[in-house]
Amino acid sequence: MEARHLLLAFILLTHCLTTVMWWVAGSWLGLSRKAARHWLLASVANGLALALPVLPEVGTADQRIALAGSLVVLGAVSLRRGLQFFLKIRLTDVAHTILVVGVTLFNLVVCLREGWHATGVIVSSLAMTWALGRTARETFTPLRTEFNAVTAWMHAGMLSIAVIVFGLVALTYTAPGVHWPWMRWSTEAAQFAMVFSSVAMSILASFVLGYIVVMRLVRRLEHLSHHDALTGLLNRRAIEYLLDREDQRLQRFGDPYTVLLVDIDHFKRINDRLGHAAGDAVLCAVSRTLQAQAREVDRVARYGGEEFCILLPHTLHDGAMQAAERLREAVCLINIPWGDEHISVSISTGLACAGEPGETLQALLKRADEALYQAKAEGRNRVVMAADRPMHSRQA
Repeated sequence: MEARHLLLAFILLTHCLTTVMWWVAGSWLGLSRKAARHWLLASVANGLALALPVLPEVGTADQRIALAGSLVVLGAVSLRRGLQFFLKIRLTDVAHTILVVGVTLFNLVVCLREGWHATGVIVSSLAMTWALGRTARETFTPLRTEFNAVTAWMHAGMLSIAVIVFGLVALTYTAPGVHWPWMRWSTEAAQFAMVFSSVAMSILASFVLGYIVVMRLVRRLEHLSHHDALTGLLNRRAIEYLLDREDQRLQRFGDPYTVLLVDIDHFKRINDRLGHAAGDAVLCAVSRTLQAQAREVDRVARYGGEEFCILLPHTLHDGAMQAAERLREAVCLINIPWGDEHISVSISTGLACAGEPGETLQALLKRADEALYQAKAEGRNRVVMAADRPMHSRQA
């Protein structure tokens, strides 16, 4: 078996795997279908571009090189467009169309007719360099914002290396009879090495793209595990973790905090009279209001059903009471249009302060829960502060 056959098998195997990977990611794993389709197209285009030069049975050498150049540009444009869909940045359809159609017509019509073999390769390389350079520039900030600086630089570095490798490939095929200063191999060996390097870069590009896709999926799963699906607030498990951490700060360093347990008044009546859809609308409206009125350091969570838990770090007594009253007044202003009527709601709040070490978190939550029941028993739509822990409990 000739070396070119092994190289062709390697090209087909790797690009078939990446093509299948993007098909699976778009069809079954929840990746943006448009992004997956464009990355699949990029994999196919790059695979064909690399396979053509080692297939002497297909057309003439000039035809293969011209078509490979157009496919490389199509692959770069598809990569960029897929990232634009994935990161939700501005699409550049006009520039993409002009670039792909222009390079293809120039290579397959002008260069083949006039015999401009080297010119076609150079133009294709420049077009690919422009597309990848623009990709690196416009995706750096979104990648750094959503992920981190390391991911953004890794992606930009991968694109830069790809430009260098494909540039060397272009030089190798532009003058196949010339031994470049950095090459001391035969022309066949040099072409083999360049194509192998290009395949390696294609694999690296798929790895980097796969990495950012997996990172986004992991972050989505992490977000879902800590947030309520309906309201978007923290869920019970997340707020219990934060409460435990705040309690540890109190026990170790004496940092005080306050817990609010909030319940929507007569919520069952809304569900029974208007349906669960109306109840969901009320939950979402109250959640938005509580989150909007809370301070940046506060944490708001859906504790279960129509009950919410709010953590106020470094806050005690008067400050906590003022915050709870501000939340109650804001909720009273909610007016939800529903059919032929408007839904108004109110909340009852139980408040418990943790100012000194010694009390368990369970005991603190019990005090807040008892204050909440007292607020409901006294007529609802009010805030009740739980009595501080008795002195003998502190000394014990």
